[in-house]
Amino acid sequence: MNKFKKSELSEKNYFEDDNGIKINKLLTLIEDSDYYQNIIDYFKLDVSDETLIEIPGARTMFAVLNSISKKYKKVDLLSNLNDIYFNYDDDEFKIEFLNTMTNPYFNNLEINELAALPIHSGERDFFTNLFDMDKYARQLINRGHRDILNQNLELLKSKEDYVKRYRLLHSIEDNNFFLRAIISEDRYFNYDNNLTFVIALLKLHYEKQASGVEYYLSYSEYNESYLRLYFRTSEIKELKGVGYLQNMLLVSNDEIKREALRFSTICSINFKTSNDTTERLFIKPKDIKNKVLSISHGTGPDCAFESLEKFVKSKDIFESLCEEIKSVASIKEHNQIIHLVRSKIENSNTESIKKSKEDLKKVLLKDIKNTTQLLETFNKLMLLDVLEIDAKEYLRYVIYDALVDRK
Repeated sequence: MNKFKKSELSEKNYFEDDNGIKINKLLTLIEDSDYYQNIIDYFKLDVSDETLIEIPGARTMFAVLNSISKKYKKVDLLSNLNDIYFNYDDDEFKIEFLNTMTNPYFNNLEINELAALPIHSGERDFFTNLFDMDKYARQLINRGHRDILNQNLELLKSKEDYVKRYRLLHSIEDNNFFLRAIISEDRYFNYDNNLTFVIALLKLHYEKQASGVEYYLSYSEYNESYLRLYFRTSEIKELKGVGYLQNMLLVSNDEIKREALRFSTICSINFKTSNDTTERLFIKPKDIKNKVLSISHGTGPDCAFESLEKFVKSKDIFESLCEEIKSVASIKEHNQIIHLVRSKIENSNTESIKKSKEDLKKVLLKDIKNTTQLLETFNKLMLLDVLEIDAKEYLRYVIYDALVDRK
């Protein structure tokens, strides 16, 4: 569904006077979080502190996340399979829960039962957890064999005592419900987008005070349960004959997947185009090379906040990446680099790449004479209107491999 599609926010969309956000304002984003006090204690905060966190773009992104929080309420419902049925109203496959009054949120709203439309991987997760029957179930739904699917469900109820915790979304505006995923019954700590954003800004605020490094929120990707924040820093290194490398910090979160909160070091190559304008190309190595720290949903808050001390690795990782990336200056076979990227796109099974494959290949049908033209071409690739966010992530890896590792 389009309203759950990943969106982008760049500097051109920021509030005109967005020079950062005050600490006390930022904290209002996590007032209802189970980990509010952990944040206060770890950073030794005064909740009335009006100190400005001088990270341009922060106030605009705060407004975006705050708006999402007001639109959707996330509720975790523990449910037995015996309390679940399939609903096909309006020719949409939904999962109906009959035990909602056991949850305080639904009880307060006097909602006895609800039908939730699966979004993202919700349907696949549901059926995969039922003896890996996701492909079988999808085939039955597509072919209209609802009676067979219903019989399967009833047979499983008679054989299994099956209890799971379901992440549901309540759309406040239209009072609709959605199944987002199945999460762990006992080892799930809800480090969500809002908490990630607050931790990132506070951590960088105090790092700036300690080191003098400046941070700017350059770009963001997000939806209701996913977040990526790209911070460029004031740390730069010359890339001889090309331009310069700029250290960038990627702070990411997925509320559903195993790895919740992650800090990674990436780079941008800043270069002059043939028209004498400055462009920036984001590139990203494989995760094992650039991971600064990560916190999983199974990690308790005490260990999670201790992990933030690993941030000191960021500068060393940037130095290491600079050593690798400086080989870009010595590229001579530019068309060979284009060929490597085109081949990866041609052979990719990534769904978001397959959708845009022909458009991507057209951009790469060029005779490249120098490194500037090469970088310009890759930037045009990344800026295609048809390109989805997941496709851009894939291309950052592919371009890094081609430019640096020549593979």
